Amino acid sequence: MDLVTWDPNASHSAVSASSASTAQRRTNQSPAQGPPLGTSSAASSESLPSTRLDYAPKPPNATNRVKPSESVADEEVPASPPDLYPFLSKFLYRAEVTQADLWLKDLELLHQWTIETYFTLSQRDDIQHLWKVDAPRHAIKHPFLMHEMLAFAAFHKAYQQPREERQEYFVFGIHHQDNVIRGVREVLQNITPDNAPAIVATSTLLTLSVFASTGLEADINPNDNSQSTIESILNCFHLMQGMGSVLALTRGTVMDSFVAPMIRRPTQPIPSQPMLQELVNQLPTLVTFINEKSDLPEGERKLLLEVIGHMEPVLQLAMQALIDNRELRFLFIWPLHLTPEYTNLIRQNHPGALSILMFYTTMIYAAEPRFWFMEGWGGRLMKACYELMDQSWMPCLRWPMSFLPQEIATNWGFSGPRQSPGRTPWALGPLLELAHGQPPPAGSSTSHEGYSSSPHYESPGDHKTTISTTEASASRPATAQTDQTQV
Repeated sequence: MDLVTWDPNASHSAVSASSASTAQRRTNQSPAQGPPLGTSSAASSESLPSTRLDYAPKPPNATNRVKPSESVADEEVPASPPDLYPFLSKFLYRAEVTQADLWLKDLELLHQWTIETYFTLSQRDDIQHLWKVDAPRHAIKHPFLMHEMLAFAAFHKAYQQPREERQEYFVFGIHHQDNVIRGVREVLQNITPDNAPAIVATSTLLTLSVFASTGLEADINPNDNSQSTIESILNCFHLMQGMGSVLALTRGTVMDSFVAPMIRRPTQPIPSQPMLQELVNQLPTLVTFINEKSDLPEGERKLLLEVIGHMEPVLQLAMQALIDNRELRFLFIWPLHLTPEYTNLIRQNHPGALSILMFYTTMIYAAEPRFWFMEGWGGRLMKACYELMDQSWMPCLRWPMSFLPQEIATNWGFSGPRQSPGRTPWALGPLLELAHGQPPPAGSSTSHEGYSSSPHYESPGDHKTTISTTEASASRPATAQTDQTQV
């Protein structure tokens, strides 16, 4: 199962530019010094991160986060070179690690992994075997992978607890996640055929862990600051792009490794997810509004339409017969196409950029019932966009606004159909069971929950947008390549 992907036919200039931009903002934070990504270097044993898996954590709070001046590398070297991996640094919580003999807790987390957590990653037997049997065996040799498995298991265990009891496992999770980030930053300087499969497996889980840990942090330490919620999703986008570049470097060396099942598609058609087609159907409303908004600068109009244009090819890819984890494919592929110009508009609370993000967020709602690590993201992000939104954009936002609770949406006078108790928020009409490839009836919005949970991502490749900048089409045949990488 892999949630991180890249487009082998697309330029990574957007990623590089974004990374450079972030690095410029974090000039005081740096990993261990080394050559550029993918090149070899001889790392001394003193510079390697601790491989111990036991730790005595303290409860997290706002002051626990690593500040730019508190990075591990800053303590080890007198001069601070630019951060080579800023997409990882954002998610470090502590600069120092206190060791203690808590190996029983790590055994509990490993038990959690092998009994329950691995099963949430896929419904395919081959991928379940990968995570349950192969990954733990390889993690013994690659401690950063072991730390990531324990981090993910800790977050999963936390989500299974009552809300008031989640903090203990959250603390253990962020400890292991910190060790993952330190370990991965070290090995990225020397990617080899031996460690590449473990890097792929770790990169896959790390992206999920970040969604889980950020969501748990928001739950344990509530913060009503809408801007911080927006910044959280932008950090996740940055991580997706950075790890996508990492995976691009490893693709040629993992085809015959233990992670090979991630690259293979399922052999049987997967039930459809009608929410994907519903999003395709709703995008023309946004496109038309942007085209007709007279006070929108032409440069911004062009940028917004280009960003929307990347959505439909990814949606069509996710609707193909031999594709699983359809929601997550869209959620993790589309951000790979985002440019720094667009993400900067989001940071500036540009209503057009936030409107696109609200349409994207509807798919998070669709993913939440199946993927525990996405829990709560839809509501937080949609509410944050709503609170920062210019009300003049309301005419194009009636559909995503329908996902908000009634008491919030009515503040704008929205009186459209709402979700019923126990219903998925997009299912505003009768619930239908659809076989794959059968389109939903005209005007309907339906949900289907019988799909696989193994998101092997692949890129839409050279596909050009089929949503015109002057006239949007609600339905196009899928044209995505079927032989591109799914990692």
